[in-house]
Order: sequence, then C-alpha cells, then structure tokens
Amino acid sequence: MFVLACAKQVMLTGGAKDVTPPEARESSPENGSTNFSSKHITIKFNEYIKLNDVSSKLIVSPPMEEKPVAVVSGKKLKIKINTDQLKPNTTYCLNFNDAVADINENNALNSFVYAFSTGNDIDSLSFAGTVFDAFTRKPVNDAWVMLYSDFSDTAVSKTMPDYITKVNKQGNFRIGFVRENDYKIFALRDNNSNFMFDLPEEYIAFDDTTRHPTVEISYDTIKAKDKETDSVVSKAKYLPDDIKLLLFKEDKTPQFFKSTKRIKRNYFEMVFNFTQYENYKFTVPGDDSAFIWAPENPDTVRIWLKDTALIASDTLKIFAEYTDPAFPDSVHLDTLKFRKQDKLLPDTVLTMKLSKEKRPNADYRIYFSQPIESFDESRINLFGAVDTLFEEINYRVERDSLSPLCLKLIADITEGRKYKIAVDSAFATCIYGYTNNADTIEIVPMRETEFGALKIIFQEDKPYVVELLQGEKVMHRKTTEGTTVSFTYLLPGKYDIRIIDDDNKNGRWDTGDYSLHKQPEKVFYYPQTYEIRSSWEHEVTIQ
Repeated sequence: MFVLACAKQVMLTGGAKDVTPPEARESSPENGSTNFSSKHITIKFNEYIKLNDVSSKLIVSPPMEEKPVAVVSGKKLKIKINTDQLKPNTTYCLNFNDAVADINENNALNSFVYAFSTGNDIDSLSFAGTVFDAFTRKPVNDAWVMLYSDFSDTAVSKTMPDYITKVNKQGNFRIGFVRENDYKIFALRDNNSNFMFDLPEEYIAFDDTTRHPTVEISYDTIKAKDKETDSVVSKAKYLPDDIKLLLFKEDKTPQFFKSTKRIKRNYFEMVFNFTQYENYKFTVPGDDSAFIWAPENPDTVRIWLKDTALIASDTLKIFAEYTDPAFPDSVHLDTLKFRKQDKLLPDTVLTMKLSKEKRPNADYRIYFSQPIESFDESRINLFGAVDTLFEEINYRVERDSLSPLCLKLIADITEGRKYKIAVDSAFATCIYGYTNNADTIEIVPMRETEFGALKIIFQEDKPYVVELLQGEKVMHRKTTEGTTVSFTYLLPGKYDIRIIDDDNKNGRWDTGDYSLHKQPEKVFYYPQTYEIRSSWEHEVTIQ
C-alpha cells in the first residue's frame, strides 16, 4: 500500500490519436455496378462517419437535374437517387471529394467516388489537366471543368455538360468514367451554379481542339530472380492527361462608376469599375469653369468646382458621357447626383510638398494639394553647395504636363553635391486663390551608381509588353523596340518579369472572347525572380 500511494498519478491518454480516414468496406449495390436501377445506395464504413458540406462537395457527373440526397446513419452512408432521370447506357460518377470524414477526429476520406452504369459496361476513359488564370498564370482553385459532345457554340451557354468535375486547390482536375467519344472541353467559374456560361461576370476557358480520350498500354519486363521465367507487367496511361486551360473574363462587363464621392464641398472623385480607354466627357451644369482632370486612360476622374453658389449647394449633378467598351457603338450617359461632402472643413491654404530626393533621370517636382492657377518663378531659389557655403544656381519652373498638381524645377543638378531649395510664401496660387506657405529643404541627388539597368533580348521581332513587378504592383512597363527592351535607373531589388504577347499592338493585355473563338493574349513569366544590383547592367535573353 505504501508503494501504491507513492506512485505518480496521471490522466489516461486514451491511446494514440486517430489520424486514419474512414475506409469503405462494402456497398449495396456494389461500387462499379452495371445495369443499375436501384433508388437507394448503402455504403458501409469501418467506423462512425459524418458529412462535411456535402451539398457543395458532392459532384455528380454527368449532372442530374435532381441531385442525389446523401445522409449518414452510424457507420453507413445512404444515398437516394431519382432513377427516372438516369440516361440509358450511361456511366455515372458520384464524387464526394473530402465530404466523408470520421466523427471523432474529422479525418477526411479524399476523393471518395461511387460509380455505376445503367448499361452493360462501365466507361473507364478520362481527361486530366490543370486550369490557370490567363493573366497571372497561377492555378485556379474554384473552377468547374466540363465536357461536351455537342459542338455547337451555344452548347456551353444553353445545355448541361456531358461530364463535369471541379478543380482541386492546385488547379488540377480529372474527369473519370468517360465514354469513348469526341468532346470539347471548357472550364467555368460559375456564379449562378447552373453549369452554364450565361452571365457577363463569369470566367471561361475553352479549347478549340476536339479531344478524343484514349488509353495507351505499355509493357515492362521484370527480370526473374527465383523463378525460371521473366514476367511481363502491363501499364495503362489514360490520355489526354496534360490539358492546360486558361481561364479569363470577357471584356463585356458594362462600364460604370464603382464609386462617386464628394470629398469636400468643392472637390469630387469618380472611380470607374475598370480603366476607361475610350472617349469620355464630364460636364458640371452651372459651372463652365470647373476644373476637370483625369490622366490618359483614367481609373479616376477628379473635379474641382469654382462656382461659389454650387460649392455652397447641398445637392448638385454632374453629367458623365463616355463610350462603354461593352457597347462600343453607343455613348453611355450618366447623371451623377451628389449631396453632403465627406469632409466639412474647406481648405484655406495650398499645401506644398518638397521631396528630399532627386533621381538622375528626372526633373525635380514640387507637389500641391490643389490645381495650380499661376506661379511666380522669382519666389523660389536654388542653391548649390561650394565647400561650406551655398551659391545661387540658374533654373526655370514649368508646369507638369501630366498633372495640374505639380510644378517642375528644371536645373543642372548633379550628383555628389548638396542643394538647397528655398520657396517663399505665395510662390504658387491655386484655382481658388490660396497660396503656399514658405519652406526650405536640402536635397542630395541620388547617384547613378545607386541604380541598375536591365536589357531584355528576344529571339524574334514581335510586339511585346514587358512589365517588372514587385509583388502584384507593376513598377515599370515598356514595349519592345525591335527585339529588345531596356530598363534604366532601376532601384536595386528583386523583380518578377511579365511578358505580354501584344498581338494588336495597343500596349496592354487584352482578354479573350468565346463568341469570336478568340483566346486571350498570351502572358509569360520569367521562371525566376530577377535581382537588380546597383551599378550593374543586367542582360536577359528570352527563349
């Protein structure tokens, strides 16, 4: 008793953790049955099970209008099927994906499939491949892949597919139990869950090649060790097994304003749902002098009112007239209505921003918070350091053609020398008559040796758009000149290289159009991230 009293007391562990998924032991009718006519299927597992999100994970191929109903009863999975909708001489596949799991540890049974045939044979051919985003070239994890034996252009928009499956998280797919026949293959991001391409926001991928599934049998000879004769083993390879589908959204989404804001009483921002490459015009009724600004191919249009009565008004309208790419033969008219502003306090001063940096390939720029009406060049001074003193340097001031919020200070500013910029008050006057406050800043121009250069050489003279990316952001973009593209004054860092095969030479990527059987423009990515080093001139040859 003394020994027992001194023993260490611990909680019972219950044994090792269960990490094994359930195992299907038997089914009635048997999995792979032919001449199937049963309304009920029962599958018995080796442990108690549950279903996780079976309504979305269960994929029936070919699709049924009335989906089978699956319920759990202890260790059994019971499935009810409406046999009236089954087609004759057809193999059906019920793919539960990872919906079946054990009840305790939730270990999922991946890609669990039950198949049957209403005819004398089970079809056994298959299609396999990967779905990629046509622009990013990354695998897509939320698309359906469909086979059609109907080759009409409207089949994918008006009829259900012959076979269907969903890609996995890596974008891979496999459609099994396919009958020998000719098929067209599609991928679809189906927004309304009807397995048809019938909404402008849906993404589609298509292959104009007619595919015919086959199986290749190969034989390997295994040398005998203890036996007198060698043995021959056959291997089956189901084709096609490497289909690549590029998913894209057609450029048929109507153009509209994603947001319209009255930031201040006098300042408005209107943001398109995507870049406006076509013509556009904005009108402010009652204010012909309103300042309207948008860069070339804008996403955002900015308007500053000048009429004091309109500025004081609680409500006003702005007319927008633009060409909608989805309907290029017509002009779209919008009446934008604005009420209260986001910020109550109006600006009473012109804010000015002076940068401490000056790149060797660019003019020095001064940025303001309001469009500039005028400036007095005599109220700014530029000095260059000589030993410990500063001497005045010649310069001139110009407007920036790309932005009404910017002025350029043009002078012979060289690297390795300190400079001082002194700006007096009232140097610049905005469209409302506000002026800037005085400010002084010292700048040290960046050296050429702080930058790197990259030259990309192509094997053929074709129109390409080349982009240098950091993450998802496009840092630099250029088009080919002959067989080369040269980037200079690149800050050191790692860049991804994206190349667009610009067939129509418009300087941007164009998506596809299924009705025209037009694939999206091809996009390529350099296989490695490229590191730019300072003072280096890099060169890459693209095969």
